[in-house]
Amino acid sequence: MVKMLRKVDVTPANARDIAWVFKTMTLRGVGHHDIGSFPGIIRNLRDGVFNPRPKIKTVVSKQATAVMDADNAPGTLAAFRMTEKAILKARKYGIGIVTMRNSNHFLGSAAYNLLAAEQDMIGITMSNTLASMAAHGSKDKAIGNNPWGFAAKTGAEFPIMLDIANAYASFGKLFDYMNNNWDIPREWGLDELGENTSDPSRVLRGGVSLPMAGHKGFGLAIMVELLTSILAGGAITENVRMNSLEGNGHSQASIVININHFLPVATFEDRTKEMVELLHNHEPLDSEKPVLLPGERSYTSRKKLADEGIVLNQKTVDELTQLLDELNIRT
Repeated sequence: MVKMLRKVDVTPANARDIAWVFKTMTLRGVGHHDIGSFPGIIRNLRDGVFNPRPKIKTVVSKQATAVMDADNAPGTLAAFRMTEKAILKARKYGIGIVTMRNSNHFLGSAAYNLLAAEQDMIGITMSNTLASMAAHGSKDKAIGNNPWGFAAKTGAEFPIMLDIANAYASFGKLFDYMNNNWDIPREWGLDELGENTSDPSRVLRGGVSLPMAGHKGFGLAIMVELLTSILAGGAITENVRMNSLEGNGHSQASIVININHFLPVATFEDRTKEMVELLHNHEPLDSEKPVLLPGERSYTSRKKLADEGIVLNQKTVDELTQLLDELNIRT
């Protein structure tokens, strides 16, 4: 990945950090929002859709808070730099809250929250997105599914980690279902006629995603919009554009909490271990499916993939092979 990024004029340090994000997201084993998106970022950098050498700058900085401008950087790089700054502020002030405007798609929150968790902090990261989800009670595309999540190390074997969108299903998951010819639950989305559908292709082609749990998912999407675009001075809801050169791209936010400003990290780990044990002890509905906490499956997948390697789907292999040839990179 680093070689490909260097070929499209990304600096060594930026290439290293973008590659780290893609690696971290891929090792979750989710099957989307991972290396499958990497050919797209290479094409966008090569074709000038993204800025390969952005001047990411801090526009406002006041004690524990900051506003940054990504200068049309890849969202993976912008969110990484944003999280780094939030970590630095949390180290000094106990909490760091940093927003970023003029960015692009950041894949998902997991990588950036794990970056904070590795520093004995709690990471909370979010992004607004292209309007793809209906407002509660509507059938029009009104707001992004506005993904967000959190992560923290625990005294258990795995970190607690949540990485979700506020729709029943992200675009990546809908595409996954469509490509596998799987039906979706009808509450996930509406077709082009405004009717609930079990066909993911009709949601993606003329339809609209629905907020998870109705007004609750819609309310959380608005919360993300407030903490990202509103505070950052970026494009709002339906004004957000994907891969835009006009300064109206995605906005993101990172909230990092320094555990040591509340209690010793060892105590935090003891308490989280106790919490995990208490939650694990509840009787499952299915004896063959134990209670799992957020982040547990990703941790298991990461260990397995690190040992056995990653099997890419044929589409991703073909796209990467073609780009290696176009960029004249020998493997």
